Amino acid sequence: MTSTPPATSAQQRRVQWKTIDKALAPYSTESLLVLLEAALMAPTCSRFHDHLLLLWTRVIRSGRRSGAMVMAEVLPVLVEAAVQGAPGRGVLTEGKPNDVRAGVRFAGMLLHPGDLDHPLLVLRSLRLTACAVDEHLLGAVGFGLGDVIELAVRYTDRRMRECVHAWPTSEEGPDGETISCWLTQASVDAVAVAERDCLDDIVSACDHPKRAHRALAWLTADIGKLKLKYDPMRQLLGPVLAVRAHGRRIPVPASEALQAVTAAAEQLLRQLGFNQDLAQRVQNLAVIRVADVLHLHSVPRPDEVARISAPQLRLEVAVVSALLDGDLGPRVEAARRVLLEETSPEQGRLVVYAGPRFLVREVVTDTLMVHVEELAEMAADAGGNPATLALFVWEMTQHPGVDAIAYLHLLDAWGSWRRNGTLLAPGESAPEVAVIPRRGRDLSWDRAATWAPIDKVLADAGLPASVEWTATKIVDLPDGAAGLQADLHHYATPTAAAAVSTHPPLAVTVRPGPPGEAPLDFPGLIGLADAIRTTITAHPVIAQHFNLPDQVPITVELTQALADPAQLPNDGTDTEAPADGIRLLVSADPPSTTVRLVLGPDFLGAFAGDGREGHRALGQALHHCASQVREGRDAGNGPDAGPFTKAWNQADPVLALNVFENPWPAQTPEYAVPDGEHVQIRALRSAAAAVREAGVPAGLWRGRDAVRPAEQVLHALEALIDTEIRSFEPALTTELARHLNAAWCARTHRHHELLFNLAAPWADNWVGEAQRRTSDDSVATSALNLLLQEALATPPQGDRAVDLLAVADLIALAELILYSGITAVAGARGLHGLELQVHATGVFHIDQPDAEDPTATTTHLGLDQKAWTRARHHHWLAQSRQSTLADLPAPPHVGPRTHRTPGAFTALRPAPGSSLARADQELCRAWGFGFDALGAVLGTAVDWPTGPEGYGITTPDELAREAAAWSGVPISETRAAIDPLVLDRGNAADDREHRYTEVERRPRLTTHPLISADPGQLLLLPWVIHTAQEVYAAAFQDGRLPHRDLPARVRGALAKHRQAIEQQLERDIAAIANRLGLPHVANFREKDAERAGLPTTGGEVDLLIADPATARLWVVEAKHPHPGHAPHAVIQHIRRFTDPKDGYLTKVLRKVDAVASNPQAVALACAAPTDGPWRVVPLIVTRAIDPTAFIADPRVAFTITDYLDQVLTTPADPGPGWWTPPDEYTARS
Repeated sequence: MTSTPPATSAQQRRVQWKTIDKALAPYSTESLLVLLEAALMAPTCSRFHDHLLLLWTRVIRSGRRSGAMVMAEVLPVLVEAAVQGAPGRGVLTEGKPNDVRAGVRFAGMLLHPGDLDHPLLVLRSLRLTACAVDEHLLGAVGFGLGDVIELAVRYTDRRMRECVHAWPTSEEGPDGETISCWLTQASVDAVAVAERDCLDDIVSACDHPKRAHRALAWLTADIGKLKLKYDPMRQLLGPVLAVRAHGRRIPVPASEALQAVTAAAEQLLRQLGFNQDLAQRVQNLAVIRVADVLHLHSVPRPDEVARISAPQLRLEVAVVSALLDGDLGPRVEAARRVLLEETSPEQGRLVVYAGPRFLVREVVTDTLMVHVEELAEMAADAGGNPATLALFVWEMTQHPGVDAIAYLHLLDAWGSWRRNGTLLAPGESAPEVAVIPRRGRDLSWDRAATWAPIDKVLADAGLPASVEWTATKIVDLPDGAAGLQADLHHYATPTAAAAVSTHPPLAVTVRPGPPGEAPLDFPGLIGLADAIRTTITAHPVIAQHFNLPDQVPITVELTQALADPAQLPNDGTDTEAPADGIRLLVSADPPSTTVRLVLGPDFLGAFAGDGREGHRALGQALHHCASQVREGRDAGNGPDAGPFTKAWNQADPVLALNVFENPWPAQTPEYAVPDGEHVQIRALRSAAAAVREAGVPAGLWRGRDAVRPAEQVLHALEALIDTEIRSFEPALTTELARHLNAAWCARTHRHHELLFNLAAPWADNWVGEAQRRTSDDSVATSALNLLLQEALATPPQGDRAVDLLAVADLIALAELILYSGITAVAGARGLHGLELQVHATGVFHIDQPDAEDPTATTTHLGLDQKAWTRARHHHWLAQSRQSTLADLPAPPHVGPRTHRTPGAFTALRPAPGSSLARADQELCRAWGFGFDALGAVLGTAVDWPTGPEGYGITTPDELAREAAAWSGVPISETRAAIDPLVLDRGNAADDREHRYTEVERRPRLTTHPLISADPGQLLLLPWVIHTAQEVYAAAFQDGRLPHRDLPARVRGALAKHRQAIEQQLERDIAAIANRLGLPHVANFREKDAERAGLPTTGGEVDLLIADPATARLWVVEAKHPHPGHAPHAVIQHIRRFTDPKDGYLTKVLRKVDAVASNPQAVALACAAPTDGPWRVVPLIVTRAIDPTAFIADPRVAFTITDYLDQVLTTPADPGPGWWTPPDEYTARS
């Protein structure tokens, strides 16, 4: 971590000893050694490590003398003398040293980083090296490298525990970033009272004391024989953990222990020399380690250059290893040549090497070199996502826009890429090397420091450190909890998960049960572990019971199958059914502080319904087991059962199991397309290049001035995506379809999970997640819908291979085009304002401006899209929280369907003579099929047998026959009903500009879900078809069919049905007024107005309400329009309200004027008192939240039927626009 000084020379190494000796002379040897050891260990002195070590070695090599007791305040004087006497020693001035106070551990023991760069990576690399060479070292020197590591780490752990309490916190030091060296007297005193030579005790505590004893003897040197030649790039003392001086053995300061390990490793390996058997052993271990880091299900063959290929991630890997310095370069270069010979230029090339050495100062042109421990660190930082690693490798090796990328430390490049989303900003290519600046921080130490409290719990529980798990995440604390909590998952063998807490120290671990046999799947077990942790940590009484005085964590192991009954000890195992009749097998092992619970089917059955019965039984079992642990460890009794049980039973149930009848399609393979900032920037880079090539000028435009350049940008993007799609091989269409099906499955599954949890007692915990999911989950499906439809319209005909990164890039590009296109088209057509900014690099931003000149709204409607979305989400959230578990739809079926499992067909059966019945007859007369045939075809297709990829293939005739056989609808009708549901090249295309912004005016996958990519075949995507079923069901309910070309007679009959729906809405709002006891009159016609002495109202008033308590006369209009989704449809819809001549708003205000001309007469018509002043309040009520309420000048108040009673009873008059329910204000704040 020291800065690199100018080139070392004899003159720079020369020390002016007189200056240093003069400063040291007044003080005794013993007090100087204590002071300097304290300084070398203290976090406040680490920038001056080299000068402090120089002083320590000077004192050690000098004769022992008496003198004054040196105090902490003298240290700056001594350091100043060292700086003057040895100006060639380095001072860390850039970045920050690793903070020793962080509590970072290695092998469960506290670690002092000393002056070693990336100490954790070094130690992990040496541990792997030790596994390979220790057998040979035992025969050669009587101990192994692993013994050296253990000695050093145990020593730092001992010294850290003795001193850490005396160190000042970071907040207690000097303000700002100062280059200083200071020490508290408490830090010195802590070293003074510690045992000076504790190494014999440490040897006794080692796993192999005899070997450790021999290792310590080898690591002990006479101080007079040490060649203390300064080199800023090497350790000063060499492989030394203790020196013999002043007639005794003196351990080196703990800050030097890790440097001793690295020097010892170098010397021991050099002593072994080259050995083919050793080389193969380290290569075997390297390949195993890489396979573990990359989460491979099988270990590659450990050839001299082992190969791993991940074609879906466009990643090619070569694994090599080297023990000796001279071997590393040739091995890495050989692996690079293999990759260059065997892979294509478009692929990311990665050489992973193992061994005790790390490469620095690299320039990457075509292949990235990564130490396996650097790879492990990046994987941990990426949450175990291999796609993130692949994207990083791709950018490093392809380095778009430059010739190469250079860095000092690889983790600096990784950290910059993670923070910024990219290393290289989009722009034109230039013949230059991009240099990654040194960050001055050790990412691996910082990550370990963040995780240190969790790692302590894991170490004390005997679990692997956080970096060894596949995916890790520090989670938000539940209300009432303290400390830190984390979720850890390991998906490779063995599969496991843990929910960990630091207050109280707790680890709840789960492993999946046998496939197909366990009542709970693995995600369900993970959720149960999280719920148990939340309940224990969020309630003080419960947390107190699990908080042992010695802070050793209690481990709660949950399992659904007991493979070996001997796993549970006889003592402490409870197999008897308690008084409530629920049988649960549990055990408590006090020495290991482990509680084991076997979740059998009978016990899980107690969580049926609201889960309260099982929750109570689980609480009793946990209290019983924790009490046994406390008793066995003499840890006191903890809280009595009464307060514990009361707190536990008042908490939300940890689990609720509900059985649903399942009509949903089979669950597809997991949707696993990479997304996020890194992928989005790749799309932006491609889009920026297209904008530059199209010649779009740089600049900032607003309002109408932005329309023309925005059109240029959209044309460039549309040409880009068309070119991209055409460049791929034809398999792209099927791949897009497969991923779309998986995306809809994931979206629906996550939506059902939201509905379930919002209807459960713990709904409050899911409000934030609901906001995130509803905004995020639609993005991928919308983009894939666009891509698949475009692929049908302009089929791919190129030769580019389709992999996961290709699909991810296309999705990100489609997301960009969708957002930009919809925003630009809506702005151009006057729906809202428009702002476009184009940079000289081609990077652009199209958006609706947040703040705008009020006069600008004269050119557009001023729709606040975000406010409309927010209001709809709030309403959905409120409805979901009012639901019960019994109201919910079924969760999705898991696994592929190998055959159809149809339920009973339910015909529509509209009432004879109704408008729906007439629409059905007219549809059958015009197109040859009715509503039942549509339902039969969709119901058959959604249930079609699927393969392992989640989709099915059939022919129109086969689908028609199966639908007819199942439903009883004539086959002529089912065959006729298929064609209007098919999306093929003919109807997927559209000549309109920006066709992807249209929804209602073109065939689309949610209305034409049967895909015909190949003549005579139908590609059936069950989850897309399921979505189409919901679209058609909603359309039927609303009196519509999602087809623009419906025969006139069908449209007329459906319009009649919509009129009936609107009349029902009028009756519903009148019923609300009646329920509130408010005087009112419904359907106040013009002749009623004339009789009341009012001027013409211009039409019927749907509802008049007279509220004597507030002196308000409500003029309520009920509207049931369908706003649509596309900009064109929304604009048309709003114009129906805002048209100055015949718009709904104009008509409402005309009626308001009529009522205001004689309010007493209207009050009399409502059977209300006529005395006193009345004020007239207009209100429009709709079923769904209407966008017109969010335009710049809505003129009247808007609400929905669900909120009407609140509007009418709120004392304040509603202002123009959307009436926000009071609880929404609370939710926002």
